Formats: sequence, structure tokens, C-alpha cells
Amino acid sequence: MSLFLTHDELHELTGLRIPAYQRRWLEKHGYTFEINASGKPKVLRAFIMQKLGMVQHPFLSMGIAVEPNFDAIA
Repeated sequence: MSLFLTHDELHELTGLRIPAYQRRWLEKHGYTFEINASGKPKVLRAFIMQKLGMVQHPFLSMGIAVEPNFDAIA
């Protein structure tokens, strides 16, 4: 299994085939991605799984807070 979504998986997620439109869709829906040298968006598979609720942050299962401790800022 690839680290990144395949072109077909990006098409399935966004419903779009053209990379520029995929990038706009990803930005509009709050997905984190990088752009490769050919202008295509590269989306981490792990990010998609987490965003869609399939994977929890490892610290959450241990009861550790993952938000910053704003009280520690003086």
C-alpha cells in the first residue's frame, strides 16, 4: 500500500480528475496536501484515514491530551 493516495483514489475522493480542480476541492474541504513537480496533489493516506475517523491519534487512546497547555504560556 502506497504512502500517498493514488490518482484513482484522489478522483474517488474529490470526484474530479484534473489536478488543479482536485487541489481546489482539497483546500475547500480542509485536506492537507503537497504538490509534486507535475502539479498533482499528493495526499497522505494516513491523513485521509484520520480525517474520515478511521484512525485515532495514538495519544487519545492513552488518555493523553493532545491540545497545547495554554496555561504553561506565561
